[in-house]
Parts: sequence; C-alpha cells; structure tokens
Amino acid sequence: MNPSTPGHCYALFPYREPVVSMIKKLKFKHDLSYANALAALLISQIKQEWYQNKSLPDLIIPVPLHTSRLMERGFNQALEIGRYLGRHLDIALDARSVTRNKPTLAQSGLSKTARAANMRNAFSCQTRFDGLSIAILDDVVTTGQTVTELSRIISQQGAKHIDIWCCARA
Repeated sequence: MNPSTPGHCYALFPYREPVVSMIKKLKFKHDLSYANALAALLISQIKQEWYQNKSLPDLIIPVPLHTSRLMERGFNQALEIGRYLGRHLDIALDARSVTRNKPTLAQSGLSKTARAANMRNAFSCQTRFDGLSIAILDDVVTTGQTVTELSRIISQQGAKHIDIWCCARA
C-alpha cells in the first residue's frame, strides 16, 4: 500500500444559517438550483484561493449514497454539485468507482463515537488511483467521519494526495 499525502479540508462556509437552510432545501426539497449556486461559489474559491498556487486534483469523487438513500432522495447532492464543478474546472468526475456498501444511518443525529462506528467499512472500491490527486466532495463535513473513511479506502487504492471539498463544515 502506498500511503497518500495528507490533504486539507476546504470548506466554503461554517455550518450555520443561512447555509444550513440552503443545503436542507437542496437535499430534502429537491431544489437543485442550490447545487449549481454552491458549485459556482466553490469554483470561485478553488480558483482564487484554495488552488491559486497549486495544481488542481486529477479527479473529483463525490461522497456516494447507498442505493436505498439514493432511491429515497432521488439524487445525490454531492454528485449534482460535482457535475457542475467537473465541467467548469475541467476535472474528471468519478461517481462509479467507490460505492457505499452498507445503508448507514444519517450522521446528523449521532455522537462522534457512533458516527465513527456507523461509517466503519461503509465504502468499497476496486479501482486503482495510483499516483492520482483526488478531491473528495461532500455537501457538509461535521465530525469528518464520512470523509475520513472514504479517504482511507481511496488511499488504499494508491491515491497520492487527497483533499476534501465541502460546502459547509461544522
């Protein structure tokens, strides 16, 4: 196993109003206009601040939803944001290589310890990412358990560097 270089967690906003309402409208009211708006803000930060003096990642991986959650919600909010980002930053978007293989509970109502247990072995991946720089994309990062577990899986598959991009961070 080739350990990846530790990355950085970049967040547009702290997780508080009015951002909380925007993300809830995106996720639970199916208002996809917020996906494009948040993506446009992400692009601005990525170009003007976060990656001003360094290369963009080779690949964006949106945090996958389990099929049951995807069926319930009808879409993956991270994927919707990622589509816009990938197109406008000219970065490949990979929404197929990593899967969520267990129907985890919603992280929002769990303690930090319970979140870690909830996410343990939640993802699987058979694709190799040897030598690639990856951006994991999620709408919200709270304790970081989801992106930590996903980073672990991607790192095991050979990624050289992993950053986290999110719209809001608690």
